[in-house]
Amino acid sequence: MMGVAVGIDVGAYQHVAAVCHSGRRKAEPRVVKVAASRPGFEQLDTWLEAQGEIERVVLESSGHYWFPIASHLRQRGYPVALVNPLEPKYFAKSRLQRSKSDPADARTLAALGMRDQPPAREPLAGAELREAARFCMRLVEEQIKVCQRIERLIDIGFPELRKAFQDLTCPSALAVLRQAPTARSATRRRASTLAQAKRPGGRRRLGESKAKQIQDLAQQTIAPPELDEQVAFEMGLLIAQYDLLQEQIAAAEQRVATLLDSQVARRLQTIPGVGPATAATLMAEIGDIWRFDDVDQLAAYAGTHPAEASSGRKGQSPETSWRMAKTGNAFLRTALYRMAVVGVQHNPIIRDHFLRKRAAGKSPMNAIGHCMAKSLDIVWGVWRSGRDFNPTRARTP
Repeated sequence: MMGVAVGIDVGAYQHVAAVCHSGRRKAEPRVVKVAASRPGFEQLDTWLEAQGEIERVVLESSGHYWFPIASHLRQRGYPVALVNPLEPKYFAKSRLQRSKSDPADARTLAALGMRDQPPAREPLAGAELREAARFCMRLVEEQIKVCQRIERLIDIGFPELRKAFQDLTCPSALAVLRQAPTARSATRRRASTLAQAKRPGGRRRLGESKAKQIQDLAQQTIAPPELDEQVAFEMGLLIAQYDLLQEQIAAAEQRVATLLDSQVARRLQTIPGVGPATAATLMAEIGDIWRFDDVDQLAAYAGTHPAEASSGRKGQSPETSWRMAKTGNAFLRTALYRMAVVGVQHNPIIRDHFLRKRAAGKSPMNAIGHCMAKSLDIVWGVWRSGRDFNPTRARTP
């Protein structure tokens, strides 16, 4: 009996299925529409049973609406093939397909499944770890946004604080802002009070010399007094948000740690700046690292490779003619950003790389971007070598 490939266009409330028979170039015009519900799944089962031998059912691996139907199909014993959404898009373009609708997309998936024969696999294998890691990375992204808002308020209420701290949201800077959210509030505080400001986790206090420096800076502030009270109010709320997210990230990382049980996860966590959540994100988003021939392919997948933008005036400055592409996996880039930011403080390879880029005239954010690429390079080396992180073996550009 000749086999068939089934393509299913997944929706929030309705799925559309089409079939392509072996040896055919196009899918059958007729499609079946089923609700995203138990009765709808039962209707789909009946339709599938009437199609003969099913070689594979093809779904797009985008969004989250495909989770229930993929799980249902595997429980029924059907081979499920997940494809990147770009594959059917360019497949349809290669055939000069003009229409764009749910039935047309289902037929495209069916025809692609018959022609390219994408491999079937367990569709939800590793899904729990991926979901847990992505949830943690979303919390990290929210915390990054809060940090950006805190820096904005510092520029309004205490711009001179930049002379005291290179990182305005480091534990020491936040300890100061809890006591004195603006320059004028810092002048009203005693130096001894600021010196006793504790960093989170019971770490050492700020110290008298740093407290005196901050008060001296506060005495020379150019911050507008008209906004002092509002900035102090907003700063308190934002720091409370930051602290809450810090607790949630710690809880999310604990949850991720319970799902990690492999030598790869252990080795990745030997890299300074890589905790359970970052390791889980790297593993979940990269998947099988051996599918990449070299680190440049992996960089392109992550979107950390450089993209040229040298048309017109943009090409006049080396600083603006090249930028990070940001066209790949956003969750993977978030993990690399966290590796870079933490690594500047705790990873000697990343710290040296950051300082070299700054010495070359790169802006702080541009240097962090280069450190993200360097972090991926380190991940590649540790993962592919099967050995723990060792700074003496790290490759220098």
